[in-house]
Amino acid sequence: MLDNITHLFNNYLSGKLTEEERQALIALLNNEEAAAQFETLLRQQLAGFNEMVHEQLPATENRIVQGILQKINAAPPVRRIRLRRMAAWATAAILLISIGMYGWFAASHNSPQLTNNKLLSADIAPGEEKAILILSNGTTITLDSATHGAIARQGNTAIIKLANGSIYYQPKGVATGNTLTNTMRTPRGGQYQLTLPDGTRVWLNAASSITYPVAFAEKERIVTISGEVYFEVASLISEAKSHKVPFIVKFVTPSGDEGSIEVTGTHFNVNSYANEGPVTTTLLEGSVNVSAAGANKPVLLKPGQQARAGAQRIAVTNNADIDKVMAWKNGLFNFENVGLEEAMRQIERWYNVDVVYEKNVPDISFEGAISRNITLSNLLKVLARADVKFRIEEGRRLVVLP
Repeated sequence: MLDNITHLFNNYLSGKLTEEERQALIALLNNEEAAAQFETLLRQQLAGFNEMVHEQLPATENRIVQGILQKINAAPPVRRIRLRRMAAWATAAILLISIGMYGWFAASHNSPQLTNNKLLSADIAPGEEKAILILSNGTTITLDSATHGAIARQGNTAIIKLANGSIYYQPKGVATGNTLTNTMRTPRGGQYQLTLPDGTRVWLNAASSITYPVAFAEKERIVTISGEVYFEVASLISEAKSHKVPFIVKFVTPSGDEGSIEVTGTHFNVNSYANEGPVTTTLLEGSVNVSAAGANKPVLLKPGQQARAGAQRIAVTNNADIDKVMAWKNGLFNFENVGLEEAMRQIERWYNVDVVYEKNVPDISFEGAISRNITLSNLLKVLARADVKFRIEEGRRLVVLP
């Protein structure tokens, strides 16, 4: 078995893996012993590259590969590896190595599939922690440039920017009849973390927003979102201790219908980008009820399920790809079985570029994952290995060529 794993592993790294061999590798990784051997080979391969990294790679790719090396070297040996968990980081490492070690040396002699080399001299950085906070009186605070500590007060509640950059609401006393609302909004090329007044933790992806009260009501907690948001909802008991206070997330489907997600305490992700089709709710822990105006009845989700709220119905998928859904929060693009157009929409939002197609959208799909913390040019080098061609124009315009 080891000889077969080694053969497939080497072919994968060298770009010679056939489709039949790729399927064989995936099948082998379902076996715990084979998965452990694969991890050992990856550790050895990365260790072999360690000394070359500083001298041969540009600074950005060097930091990425060194980060992978440090993570692997610091982690204890893994004896039981689930395929999905293995794929999330191992495939990312393979992609980074294949472009960083093999592809980079080739690119030093042959430029990648970019028809405008200005991109390489004036690169576009990845997104970062940035957002604006809109207070109830319309005042806006640019959070990425705000200093740590108290940045505003709303009624009896102080708004604190913590040392890690996230926002925290610190109520003082009992807030009754408080109708003040705040909105946090991330631009393209931004993401941010927020702790709501009830202790619920929220992560916003790029081009997303959440509107919420400064103090939640006794009977229910209601927020409204757009874009993509991940929640870790705090369980809350009413002051009378008569019931758990439900947490309700409101959204709008692409067809214009209103929808909602009702929970008491749980972890879930909502993707409600207008250009991504039905609103998807993916449950990691707990339970949620998903409803939409155009659907007949609410749908109760269990962990690992995903609901897609369309114009007339809510479709449920069992065994959702959690790694893929949560890749953005974990600092990755997960392009496993993702078509070019969907991948480009993610790139638009994260790098704040406008993607256009010179003719029809090429029929290309990808596999694997890669860090979101690399520059646009380095990401395009990876995509160029799938024969995708680009042209960079003024005004952060990325043209996909036929």
